Amino acid sequence: MSFKNFGIQILARLILLTIGLFGLVYYSYIELNYIRIFFITVFIIIAISELFYYINRSNKDTTNFLQAIIHNDFTIKYSSEGKGNSFRSLYDTFNRVNQKFLEVSQKEATEYQYLNTLIHQLKIGIISFDEQGRIGLANNAIKELLGKEELIRLDWIKRESKPLYESIQKLNNGESEVLKVELRNKVYQLALNVSVFKLRQRSYKLVSIQDIRGELDENEMTAWQKLIRVLTHEIMNSVAPITSLSGTLNQMVSQSQKSQTPLNQDQLISLHDGLDAIENRSEGLMNFTQAYRSLTRVPLPNIKPVEGKLYFQRIISLFTPTLTGTDIAFKEELPSTEFTLNIDPDLMEQVFINLLKNAKEAILGHGNSNGEIRLIVECGLKAESNCFVSVVDNGGGIPAEIIERIFIPFYTTKDNGSGVGLSLVRQIIQLHKAQIELNVSEGNGTTEFKVTL
Repeated sequence: MSFKNFGIQILARLILLTIGLFGLVYYSYIELNYIRIFFITVFIIIAISELFYYINRSNKDTTNFLQAIIHNDFTIKYSSEGKGNSFRSLYDTFNRVNQKFLEVSQKEATEYQYLNTLIHQLKIGIISFDEQGRIGLANNAIKELLGKEELIRLDWIKRESKPLYESIQKLNNGESEVLKVELRNKVYQLALNVSVFKLRQRSYKLVSIQDIRGELDENEMTAWQKLIRVLTHEIMNSVAPITSLSGTLNQMVSQSQKSQTPLNQDQLISLHDGLDAIENRSEGLMNFTQAYRSLTRVPLPNIKPVEGKLYFQRIISLFTPTLTGTDIAFKEELPSTEFTLNIDPDLMEQVFINLLKNAKEAILGHGNSNGEIRLIVECGLKAESNCFVSVVDNGGGIPAEIIERIFIPFYTTKDNGSGVGLSLVRQIIQLHKAQIELNVSEGNGTTEFKVTL
């Protein structure tokens, strides 16, 4: 409606201007009259000026409205009073648009304040910065951790801890790291997680930094308690019969000495059997301590590129002869294309041989006449892609009540087992910064150990 009124107003002014021009021509060439020419000329000038003013007034108001939007100023109110009905609808629209923008702006401000309060309440340090190292967000937790009241540039972190600064810089999107650093004469175990995002065509890095000393101490204490329980159980199982038997034998010899009577044949046989049992039990205890020592002396991996297909073919060649005399079927599924592994070949060979050996023993222990072991290797085409190595058997699965304990050192369900195998496997995998997961299917009794490299 405002545009319709605006057009009528322009048309009316153009008609008056046309009449004036017609009168000017008429009294200049047909009926010469200087007085009328003068007044008509003044009228035309006023009409043209008023026309330009009318048009410019609308343009100026529209420009001011758009400039206010650009500068986020939504407080201006437009009034059509004294400007004619043609502007009433236009200004009402301006005011409604302003009100809408104002509501959206207030809503965004409220949400921003809510998120800002939430971020500052977090106990996890949060920091974001742009490609030039300018910090846009640093919550109270990170300031408290670094002992800073303000953080403006990322370089300020370098003054407190160079290792922390370098880790923040080098980590890429989705990567994480656990870092031990010293800050203000205190040692912290920090877990870093990084996300990269774009905002208004600018790239930002968001880093969360969490002090995990408490969790690590708790997990370490739990691990020690489990280890002590296992060690106590194993040692007591060996020491108790040794103590009892040695006491009995000592009493037998003491009585012989007191009575000055030599031991008879039956007593000598009992003495021999007792000493033999003590020797065997002592040897078992010695083997146990040797196994413990091997578990605590795993060397650091010498990681290097290894041609994958040849590597797994060698493992298959080592394992296949151990199935001779059994009915176990062994199947391997290797990628058709060449692939490379970045591993310590000797340590990881121990891992895969251990897993395959456990799979064979599970099948033999279950008495499965249709036993099957599968070695599955899946690798991506890209060099940076993960490789997944699975050892799957149908040996009846693992009972749910012992799944959480199978990786505990010295825990075993085998009569002659040391409980070191899977513990050693997990330790080697962790040294490679890899992962191992256990999947058990109760339906068909299959067990899968999946290693992610």
